[in-house]
Amino acid sequence: MGIKKEINWDLVELYVKSGCKQINICKAFHIDEETLRSRVQEKYGMTWSAFSASLLSEGDMLIEAQQFQKAIKGYWPALHWLGKVRLGQREPELLNQLAANQTHIDQTHRIMELEHELVELKANANKSETE
Repeated sequence: MGIKKEINWDLVELYVKSGCKQINICKAFHIDEETLRSRVQEKYGMTWSAFSASLLSEGDMLIEAQQFQKAIKGYWPALHWLGKVRLGQREPELLNQLAANQTHIDQTHRIMELEHELVELKANANKSETE
């Protein structure tokens, strides 16, 4: 039997919390995935899936806590984002921002487009008659 490779478990936990993939963690320690899985079972008494899921969840919570702290301290982007995500706040709908007389404005605009088109057609027709 070979020498048991030393694993820095604090670093493994940090990598998992950070969202690193198992294969990349194995590469960092120069071990294969089966070795990591069996060593996790041996050290923590749980499967890799349970181990990584709990730490990944903890990493997500740490990120949320940092965002929350920044928001509470007045950092506007974090406060804005948390308002959208946690409180369902959002930008007003575009439809609510239309002018009350938008239909009339659209109709007037279309009339102006048609009048312009008519002038061009008449000019082209007169041009053809004089040629």
